[in-house]
Amino acid sequence: MAAGAEGSEEFPLLAGRPLVGGAPAAYVCRNFTCDAPTTDPDRLRTALTGG
Repeated sequence: MAAGAEGSEEFPLLAGRPLVGGAPAAYVCRNFTCDAPTTDPDRLRTALTGG
């Protein structure tokens, strides 16, 4: 599959995790629940640190 394509046979966890507005996005999940995807580094930092 091409880079940036929806999902990947090589990385099955990326299946159904498309780009957001054409940009790579981070998907933060805990306990089988995922936050909305983000392309914002500060929002990602907050999601990962809980602060």
